[in-house]
Amino acid sequence: TRGAASRAARVLRVGFVASAANELTQRIVAEFARRRPGWKVELTQTAWDDPTAGLAGGTADAAFIRLPVPGEEGFGLEVLLTEPRWVGLPLGHRLAGHDVVDFADLLDEPYVAAPAGTGRWRDYWLALDERAGRPVTIGATAHNPDEWLTAIAHGHGISLTPEATARFYQRPDVVYRPVRGVSESQVAVAWTPQPSDVVRDFVAACVQQARGGLPARSPEESEDHAPEGR
Repeated sequence: TRGAASRAARVLRVGFVASAANELTQRIVAEFARRRPGWKVELTQTAWDDPTAGLAGGTADAAFIRLPVPGEEGFGLEVLLTEPRWVGLPLGHRLAGHDVVDFADLLDEPYVAAPAGTGRWRDYWLALDERAGRPVTIGATAHNPDEWLTAIAHGHGISLTPEATARFYQRPDVVYRPVRGVSESQVAVAWTPQPSDVVRDFVAACVQQARGGLPARSPEESEDHAPEGR
């Protein structure tokens, strides 16, 4: 199988969506290399049709995901960072000049959405839980960051997005602003039940770097936690 071949080649397959673990990503990979000399982390970006970043389909050994995702109850999860949700607006939008945008002012805007099959992940980025029952208008559907940016720039809709998007996905025709009145976004490292020792070492590297380089939990604590999830 591909998984067995990857192990023979000493490659750990890590999926991600968009900005992975933000600025932590390189530090995590470096810490994993220190723990597992000779191993390589193969980072693969997945389309937004799969917010589990390859875990659900078995094409990733671990993944950086944006919670919530469908089926997350079946994964082990460690939250690595939390950040505010901002909004992406086309240049010249009526709200682009605001320092902070109230979510109430975005309720009647058309949205650029993730594919419908992504369920709760799509719902979260449409902030359905914070709309008090008001319906949302979908102006466009995007399957990856480039489609998303293009749809916003062309005025097909606006979109909630992590704060980090303003750093990782800058465009001259898209403006990012903080949003007041919506919950924050969480980035987690995720893995399937019964992880290998190599996956455990990767998770430990993630947790250590998320804590600012402090040691991760003991192997015994990780053993208790890994199959259980959050």
